Amino acid sequence: MARVPVGQRRQELVEAAFRVIAASGIQKTTTRAICAEAGVNQGIFHYCFNSKKELFQELIRSVVTGMVETSAEIKPARSDTDTDTATAVRTVFDTAWQHARAHPDRHLVGYELTTMALRDDELSDLAAWQYRQYFEQSVRAMAAVEESAHIRWSIPMPVLGRMVATILDGLVLGWLADRDDDATERALTQFADVVAELAIEG
Repeated sequence: MARVPVGQRRQELVEAAFRVIAASGIQKTTTRAICAEAGVNQGIFHYCFNSKKELFQELIRSVVTGMVETSAEIKPARSDTDTDTATAVRTVFDTAWQHARAHPDRHLVGYELTTMALRDDELSDLAAWQYRQYFEQSVRAMAAVEESAHIRWSIPMPVLGRMVATILDGLVLGWLADRDDDATERALTQFADVVAELAIEG
């Protein structure tokens, strides 16, 4: 049987850890459960990672990177004609919402990893990095709205990016709790209109 490269085996264990957390939560995510999910013995785990904490570090980076790469699509389409600001913002919000709705496990695991990292001095910098990525991606999305709608924002972009990321983050977490699609969509529409009011004609 061909030897599996360590990089590939590490990725398999990271993906297995994601599935175990999604199904059972972090508290029940043991190295034994991860290895069982990956179909390997525990000796392989300790060959690939020095500790479960090291695997969690890799998992946080993987989950956040995947979300940021996906959210790169969250921007209004470019057009030769003027785009209404509220419509452009709603497009951004709706794209983010539809992704969360289609992948609830990924978002739930993301929240669990954040709270775990915040309670661990050795991982807390990863939680800060995670949200920097979200804020920066929101800035890029709002810059795309600015270009598409031919407007400029009345508040600094870093502030706007944090606002937008916080709106979406909070709404998704609330939806994970109650799974009320209609209430979430109504709130998203209202928030998008509020954000659009911060635009100034360019």
